[in-house]
Amino acid sequence: EFFVAEHRALETLWRAVEAAGDAGDAAQVKAAFEAYDKAMRRHFDMEEQVLFPALEKATGMTTTGPTRAMRADHDQMRVLLDKMAQHGRGEVEYVGLNDDGSAAARRFHERVRNPLLTDISIDWGGLPVTDVYPKRIPDLFGAKPVVIHGRYTAPGRGVVRLRGRMAGREFWRELRVDLPASEPEHDVLASLWARTRIDDLMGQDYNGIQSGNTRTDLRDAITQLGLDYRLMTQFTSFVAVEEMTVTDGGQPRRVEVPVEMPEGVSYEGVFGTDKAEMAAGGYVTRQAHRAFNAPMAMPAAPRSMRPMAQPSEAPQLDTKGQERQRVASKLHPSIVALIERMKNGSVPLTAQEARFIKNGKAEIQIWLTDTSAETLAKLKQLGFEVVLEPKTAKMLIGRLPIANLAKLAELAFVRYVAPQL
Repeated sequence: EFFVAEHRALETLWRAVEAAGDAGDAAQVKAAFEAYDKAMRRHFDMEEQVLFPALEKATGMTTTGPTRAMRADHDQMRVLLDKMAQHGRGEVEYVGLNDDGSAAARRFHERVRNPLLTDISIDWGGLPVTDVYPKRIPDLFGAKPVVIHGRYTAPGRGVVRLRGRMAGREFWRELRVDLPASEPEHDVLASLWARTRIDDLMGQDYNGIQSGNTRTDLRDAITQLGLDYRLMTQFTSFVAVEEMTVTDGGQPRRVEVPVEMPEGVSYEGVFGTDKAEMAAGGYVTRQAHRAFNAPMAMPAAPRSMRPMAQPSEAPQLDTKGQERQRVASKLHPSIVALIERMKNGSVPLTAQEARFIKNGKAEIQIWLTDTSAETLAKLKQLGFEVVLEPKTAKMLIGRLPIANLAKLAELAFVRYVAPQL
């Protein structure tokens, strides 16, 4: 009943926004939208912190159920609200997965309650300045500056006049500027300008971009900007060219380099629970396609080794037991199984183990908290031989005597160890 009532309240708040718009009252539109925006974000928080966890607990559906789709809907709505705030000269506060929402709300309120300068405009005084973004300059708040991007077609000198309202009164300031013919040390500004230009073009057809039916002229302009300024856009992407050749025993070899999952994204959420179980119990492989090789994500830690809520009457592990569990959680199940057999004196390799163990050494991926010289020195002391050190992740690929696999997991800077196939 609470959430039903909130939905109805939100509908009422939105009707107030529409009514103010129909009446042509810009100030009332802004006030009504701010009330709606605040209530909607609070509603999202209530659903995500109260309703969704309760539903997931009752149904057991945490990654494939309806809450996953509803969270995606919330993310899309937040993007829309951010853009509406931008067009209304508003402000945005982002809250991370582990951030304090109440503290973020307080920061946001402190920042926006007293804008330093409103209704800002710039008179370029006849200078050859064009393509200035954002086209509608936002209000200036104390927490951060307003950044304007533009370009000029010819060098020149002149006076720029900044106008606005401060505490309800007219404000202006004149600034002398020198636009040089060339300034290579500031070349990065061209890419920043191009990014704001792309954002402006995308804002002209949000519906088309989201549905895959972007206007041809916008698509062509965005694509050209991406190519000219080497930017990743909706229609262009980075192409990674492997320039590192790994030789092993005098022969070149190809090494699949995994990448880490983004913050807050689980392996199950992307690939499904079935594939997550496969990653935990065996190996994650990928198919090589002629046109594109997708990076392989690091397998999630096995379910059996993740911390689980225990009933109050369940026996608690002693300190040594907790330490053994912590160490084991860093190792791929196949490596754990190998270590246990070695403790029992049995070391015949299984068919899967023979794929990454040769001559008493295991070829492995080691995910690290850092790749400092000190870390590399400690790994070398264990007999680790580096085969590849990717620049895109804090990890190493190499060989280690199987007798030292257990010692490897005891190192504080080691996050996860998996076979390298």
